[in-house]
This record gives sequence, structure tokens and C-alpha cells, in this order.
Amino acid sequence: MSDIYQKTKGLILVLLGCSLFWQGCNSNNSATPVPTYIHIDSFHFVSGTVHPYNLAASTPTLLQNYVLTNSHQTNVAWVYYNDNPVGIFDLPATFPVITNGTGVLKVFPGVAADGENNDIINYLFYQSDTFTFVPQPGKTIVHEPITTYNTGDVVGLIADFENGKSNFGAWGGTPVSMTVVHGDSVFSGFGGSGCIALSAPNADSTIDSSSFSFAIPSGTAYIEFDYNSTVPFYVGLQANLSNVVSSFPYYLTGIYPSTGWQKFYLEVDGFTASAQATSYTLFIKANLLPGQTSGRLLLDNIQLITN
Repeated sequence: MSDIYQKTKGLILVLLGCSLFWQGCNSNNSATPVPTYIHIDSFHFVSGTVHPYNLAASTPTLLQNYVLTNSHQTNVAWVYYNDNPVGIFDLPATFPVITNGTGVLKVFPGVAADGENNDIINYLFYQSDTFTFVPQPGKTIVHEPITTYNTGDVVGLIADFENGKSNFGAWGGTPVSMTVVHGDSVFSGFGGSGCIALSAPNADSTIDSSSFSFAIPSGTAYIEFDYNSTVPFYVGLQANLSNVVSSFPYYLTGIYPSTGWQKFYLEVDGFTASAQATSYTLFIKANLLPGQTSGRLLLDNIQLITN
């Protein structure tokens, strides 16, 4: 018994010693790096130096003195630190960055393609923001990223509703067309907005830009616009084919009523790749909801953007 006791006692001491050894090792190496926190509330957008073409002209001409709208709706940030991914964050966001030296944070703006929140894309037409900071472990650094159009972007102005011109007409015999409104109904900072005002029994209206159908080059292409609506509406394109006498609009998306002005990014290159045409006509269709007796759709700054 004495021999067994001595062996057992020795084994216990060995195990205890190993345990203390590993605890000591863990204690010496358990220091967790303290991150620096970065807070981003939203992107600041500036119009930059890109000038649009007037697509409503018989021959699209460059508008040298025209200042593009600075409206945007960048709800997401793609973040990289020293070219390593940090994450994708809904804004506003506060996120940690673990570093022990000065580094570069790169932030890419993201938008909801076709208005779908489950399809947030890194919008290639907007520049990324670069931010160099010295780490402050445990503290929060507030940063406002700045973005603008890339210098290689090509913007075609479809309608800004200035000078009383809507550039849209009623289609298919619908009784309600688009008018230009001013005052409190106008998108902030600009002189006019397009308006489709509906009231029963005229419960829907379809308008189009047939007076100035426009070309869409191959490659990535979006139509951007600002809207404020108490009724649902639909946006589509008609492909004008040289060997087809008549064609009909294909609606690409439907949009719910909004609260206040919103920005919309409509991807159109998928349609133009499958329906290659010499030109395209933009269609907008609005209608009252069941039970609604009146409503209106306001639009502004409709533009085609390619690169």
C-alpha cells in the first residue's frame, strides 16, 4: 500500500506541476490586443468634376456648366485595412480594427441595387475613401468618408425638370401625363420636379420618353433617380429594334411608396445585353393602391450612368 501511495502521490504532483506550468504559460500569453474602434455615420457625397450629356437633345451634347446632383443613398460600407478585409457594415456603424501601427483604412460605398436590401453592391461608379489613422486602443475615432463619381464615369441626363420641361409624355392613351411642379414639392436644392398626380377614376398612368429615346452602351449601366411617392410605380425600358415595327415596354422593377425623398439605383445592363437595340425608351407607370382615391409620384434627376 505504501508503494502504491507513493506512486500515486508522485503522479498527482506531476499532474499538478503540469497544470501550474500550463496556467503560467496561458497567463503570460493571454494578453488580447485592444482594438481601435472606427465609427462611420454616413458618406459625404460631392458632385465632383463629371459633366453629363443631355440625352434629350437630338444629338447628345456635353453640359459643361451643369452641376450634377449630390444626392445618394449609400447605406453600406465595405471596409479594408491595409488591403485586408475588415467587414461589410450597415451604416451607421462602429467596428474594431486591431493594429499596432499606422495604417490605411479604405472604405467603399454600397447601394441597394434595384431597391433590394438583400442585393447590396459595391457601387463601382462611386470612389472609395482612404483614411490613414494612428491606433488609439480602446478609443473610438469618428470618420466621415467622402465619395464622388469616378472621373471615367459617363453620365447622360434624361430629365432634371428645369425650365418647365418634363421630357415625358402620356403613353397608350392614358389620361394623366407628367407635369413640372415647383415650391415645396421640389427635390431639395433644385428648381423643378416631375409629377404624376392621380385621382379616381383616373387610377393609373403610363408615361414615356419616346421624344428622346437614347442609346445605352454595352457594359455596366444604371439609371439613377430621386423619387417621393404616395403610390407604387414601375420603371422599365423599351428596346427600339431597327427590324421591328413596334415593341412594348419591359418593366424591370416595382417601387413601393416612400416617406420623403429617396434615391434609386436601377441596373439596366442585364436587359440591354439580352435586348440589344439601337436605342431605348424609358417608361414609368404609376397607379393608385386599392382604396386610394388620390396620390402622386414625384421624380427628379433621372440620369443614365455608364463607364
